[in-house]
Amino acid sequence: MSTVEVSADELSLETKGTTGQKVAVAVLLLIPVLVFAITPIYNFKGPELFGVTFFYWFLTFWLFVSAAFFVGAALLLNKMEGGR
Repeated sequence: MSTVEVSADELSLETKGTTGQKVAVAVLLLIPVLVFAITPIYNFKGPELFGVTFFYWFLTFWLFVSAAFFVGAALLLNKMEGGR
């Protein structure tokens, strides 16, 4: 049976990067969560957009915005870890 040796650096859960970068990642991930969690900000019928009530088009819009926030957070994390 073969064994695999792993260094302590590979097992470390600490993230490289400055505190500002870590805060930026946290904010990028937290904003969409808060927008979806605080339903009174989008719990309306009007105004309509192409016959779709505000509730639905606002959530659909934020799905795309959230994806952009998550991509930004992933890119920043990758940069912090020394990736491209």
